[in-house]
Amino acid sequence: MSVDNLINDQQLKQYEEQGYFTVEGLFTAQEVEGVRNEIPKIVALYPDVPNELVQIEPTVTSGEKIPETFELGVRKLSRMARYNEFFRNLAFHPRMVGIAKSILGPDIVLHQGQLLMKPPHFGGEKVWHQDNAYFRLEPNHVFGFWVACDDATVENGCMHVLPGSHTRGIAEHDGAGDEYGLVSPQSLDDAVPIPLKPGDALVFHGELYHYTPPNNTDKRRRAIQYHYASSQCRQTAGHDRFKIEPEVLITGQDYVETATP
Repeated sequence: MSVDNLINDQQLKQYEEQGYFTVEGLFTAQEVEGVRNEIPKIVALYPDVPNELVQIEPTVTSGEKIPETFELGVRKLSRMARYNEFFRNLAFHPRMVGIAKSILGPDIVLHQGQLLMKPPHFGGEKVWHQDNAYFRLEPNHVFGFWVACDDATVENGCMHVLPGSHTRGIAEHDGAGDEYGLVSPQSLDDAVPIPLKPGDALVFHGELYHYTPPNNTDKRRRAIQYHYASSQCRQTAGHDRFKIEPEVLITGQDYVETATP
C-alpha cells in the first residue's frame, strides 16, 4: 500500500478541524508482531536499563498488585529509539514518515516514542491531558501516531478524544508524573472513543485533549505511540519541567535556533 493511499484531503481536513483522524492497517500484521516480539527483549534487561526506558505500574511497584509475569506489570516503555535499534528503525517507517511530511513538511524529528502497555486487570487510566503540555513546543507543529498492537476497545482502555479541543491552546495542567493532566478534566459524555484493530492508527494533534480509561479486562492493550514534530520547533522558554529532547532526526534539516520567551 502506498503512502498516497493512506491519507487524503478529507483526513487532512478532519485533522485541521477536529484534531485527529484514523488510518486502517498502518502497520501490517507482521509489523505488529515485530513490535510485540521486541517488548520482552527489552523487559528482560530490567533493571539494567535507563530509568526512563521501562516504567512499572504504580500498583505493582507499591505491592498492591502482583502480575502473573513481570512483563504484565510494565506500564510503558519510553524513548525506545534512544536505546533500541528496532524501535529506532521503526521511526523511519515509510508510511508514518509520509504522513508526517503531509502534516509537518520536510523537516521532521521523532520527538518522543512510547509503548503504552495497559496491562490486564489493573492497567491504570491516563488522565485527560494534552501531549504538548509535556513538550511545550512552539510553534505547536507536533502530532502523534497511536498504533494499536492488540484490539483496543472501550472496555480495555482505548483512546478517547475531545474533537476540536486542539484549537484552544495549552490548558492548565498539574500533577506528578503520569498524573500530570488537565486541572479541569473533561466529561466522558463529550468524548469520542477510538476503538482500533491491531495495526490501525489514530493520528492526533499534540494539543488535542485525550484520555484512556483503566483496563479491567483480562485482555492486553498494547499500543505504540510516536510523536513527530517539525525540527523548527523548540521548547518554550521557562517550560522545562519534563525536559523532553528529540530522539532522532527523521528527515530534512535539524534546526538549532532556540525558542523565545
